[in-house]
Amino acid sequence: MLMPPQIATAAVAIIKVLTPEESFLILRRANHPSDPWSGQFSFPGGRKEEKDNSLLKTCIRETVEEVGVILTPEMMETKLPVTPAGRNMKSPVWVQPFIFVLQNQPPVVLNPREVQSVCWLNSENFQKKKYHREVELLPDQLFPAFPLEDYYLWGFTYKLMKSILNM
Repeated sequence: MLMPPQIATAAVAIIKVLTPEESFLILRRANHPSDPWSGQFSFPGGRKEEKDNSLLKTCIRETVEEVGVILTPEMMETKLPVTPAGRNMKSPVWVQPFIFVLQNQPPVVLNPREVQSVCWLNSENFQKKKYHREVELLPDQLFPAFPLEDYYLWGFTYKLMKSILNM
């Protein structure tokens, strides 16, 4: 059973673009032995630092650091409920997701220490149930997932995408 919601200590930017087609910016995290989400797909974001006076500032700062995309508070459409992330649900990271809407895909500049690649996840394709799979991503554990590049979008980011698209 989940603990009651806690105060968020991290934030993610869900960047939705409208043209050339509705899609979302997804990054693939760089491989780091100390990172529990190493090599996985995620939204830009990270933990709040002392210099951040709000989780929105955390979200904007982390997005610039990871993918070079400059967001402003005016681009934010909404914030979603604080959500737990992590496989250890007894002590999850509580994350504040923010949705930003941009007309066009912004230029992306990867920080190779944090990000190995990015892609634009097409909303229409993600909504097609035929593309979704149950995949053994941890020993003897099946997870709902969406094939992306040579791996899968799953876990926290997968659940957020399904929620955003009302699936």
